[in-house]
Amino acid sequence: MKVLLVDDHTLVRRGIGHVVRDSFPDAQIFEASTAAEALQLVTTEALDIALMDVRLSEQGDDGIDLLRQIRVTFPDLPVIMLTTYDHANYARRALAEGASGYMLKDSDPADLAQAISVALSGGGNVLSPQVIANLFEESATKVGPNAANDASRQGAPAVNLTPREIDILELVTEGLSNRDVAKRLSLSEKTVKAHLAAIFRKLGVANRTQAAMAGLAMGIGQSDSPAPASSPL
Repeated sequence: MKVLLVDDHTLVRRGIGHVVRDSFPDAQIFEASTAAEALQLVTTEALDIALMDVRLSEQGDDGIDLLRQIRVTFPDLPVIMLTTYDHANYARRALAEGASGYMLKDSDPADLAQAISVALSGGGNVLSPQVIANLFEESATKVGPNAANDASRQGAPAVNLTPREIDILELVTEGLSNRDVAKRLSLSEKTVKAHLAAIFRKLGVANRTQAAMAGLAMGIGQSDSPAPASSPL
């Protein structure tokens, strides 16, 4: 497995490289300190995944701009943002540009390994719990606001969601993948995907992250429970 690490601090890159190799012994690590170096490696190496900082301040580069450039030419390359910045604005921009995850550098190594595995499998976006909290705080009134308000006024848990859709949305807010949701509810993955498509349409959202935040805003899921170490959404 070929992994690209993009960070303007050498010691940080080396440390992350050791963490990645501990979980994936066969990993071949490539390092870049600038956007230009990263683009060169993305072009010349058959990379499997990239981990990059949101801000490459010393060079004046922006990690999200780099993500955007990579997605244009290599749309299938999973990119996880790995940073100290937990601001909702950064996370929202990264997810909008197609990031496969948004993890903080103080994450547990096992959580980073999970994020990498989920990204490689295409199973969803893995976000650090603080990032999820910040996104929820900022977006609770923006993502599906009518749904949340209507639900509150009517005393209903959701807008026109069927009981099965509510079950699925609750598990999505807990961070379960489609496969795990299917196992938990004794459904096929195809059926879960069909229900999710209906949920997205009814809530007026575009992806699992927005659906999860909308669900939390409506009181569905783990809003009163500790967040998991990291959550695939």
